[in-house]
Amino acid sequence: MAGFIYSHVTFLPLISILLLSSEAVEALKRILSFELIYRHSPRSPVYNPNLTDSQRFEESLRLSENRFLQLNNVESKLVGHETTTIRSHVIIYEALYMVFVTIGTGNGSIGYHLDLDTGSYLTWTQCKPCINCYVQNEPYFDPLQSPSFVDVSCSDQNPCPQRYYHCINNRCHYQISYIDGSHTIGTLSKDTFGFHSNHGDHLEFVEGLVFGCSHDTHFGNYDGYPSGLMALGLSEESFARQLINHGSQGRFSYCLPPIGSKSISFLRFGSNIVQRGPVQTTPIVPIQGVCFYYITLNDISVGNKRLGFEPGMFARKPNRSGGFFVDSGTFVTHLITPAFEQVKKVLRGYFRHKKLVEVDPQRYETNLKLCWLFQPSYESLMPSMTLHLQGAQMHIMWRELFLITWEKGVFCFAMLPRDNSSILGAYQQANTRFTFDVVQSQLAFNPENCEHDSQP
Repeated sequence: MAGFIYSHVTFLPLISILLLSSEAVEALKRILSFELIYRHSPRSPVYNPNLTDSQRFEESLRLSENRFLQLNNVESKLVGHETTTIRSHVIIYEALYMVFVTIGTGNGSIGYHLDLDTGSYLTWTQCKPCINCYVQNEPYFDPLQSPSFVDVSCSDQNPCPQRYYHCINNRCHYQISYIDGSHTIGTLSKDTFGFHSNHGDHLEFVEGLVFGCSHDTHFGNYDGYPSGLMALGLSEESFARQLINHGSQGRFSYCLPPIGSKSISFLRFGSNIVQRGPVQTTPIVPIQGVCFYYITLNDISVGNKRLGFEPGMFARKPNRSGGFFVDSGTFVTHLITPAFEQVKKVLRGYFRHKKLVEVDPQRYETNLKLCWLFQPSYESLMPSMTLHLQGAQMHIMWRELFLITWEKGVFCFAMLPRDNSSILGAYQQANTRFTFDVVQSQLAFNPENCEHDSQP
């Protein structure tokens, strides 16, 4: 099956090279993509048709706030002589986006909805036998039914990564514990995953992907869906890196439609990524022990006014606080509190000059911090925002900067303050294609109408 690139030691080196080249070419031709399923879209298995758009916004905001109770340092410590615990700096959460994949082959091939997380180390799903698992609507994965399933042996050429895993009875075990008390415990395993291809409903299968087979899972807020998590962080075990030799070239990309849109979009890999229009790039800044995609933010402009933040306002500090990272699992952008207060001051002055009426957000039942009365004629008054990055300028148009609640006649600034870091959230990422290159450590982005990203 295409997906393995074999290296042969043989008396016919030329044939070996040709075989290698042929299979490498096949891998590069592979088209991989997932449909991105927004949690509150009609295509989501947890869609609630009774919610209004503003209620869906507030629910997404709640999920996002649950994602980051605090950003502590990642701790890894050996528990006794059996497992290594990842004491994560995020809590487990119900993600904004899910993907649908198949895991296994033969009678063991099952389809699963997995939460998508660009800040996690390890893809995992619940497996039989389940000692302590939450109830899910899709069947637990049964390793005995999948002939392609194997446990990752400690005697493999690549032994257990000792930072996160530990060898027990010649198998790699893991225990991931989150700061809210949730956990997943299981074995590091390999099996075949099914991806959408560019040929309609056809699935492209990739063999031997490493994932966590969880036999003991406790997540207080998981019920029914999802069936696990797909990790796209910067770790070696995340799919972002595992798919490098299976056609991704180390690149994945998404283009998020505006919240509330009924359009379909896709998480794309490798040659399935098409970047149109002016493309800008900025370096991804790897940070040891952290999976998030940090980039360098130097300053912010509101409209034509550059705020002139002091150097280092958004920098990563020696105590591991601060920094600015891109995260599709955070709903709205968070700015470190001093920066947020300065942006708030500028916006208040701007709209006061335009004679708009500021209102109390709590009166309109929103968790956002800054709101005004709205009339359609105000659209021409709305400012944009520019993020001045290292080597690039990211423009956020006003529709991605503010939330208009039509039924209440108000609009609110769709960003929030945060004590210890800054995050570019999904709401502000809409209508921009983001392409992450984990080989070149580079983030590329370009404006795009993401409602047209409808073909796998």
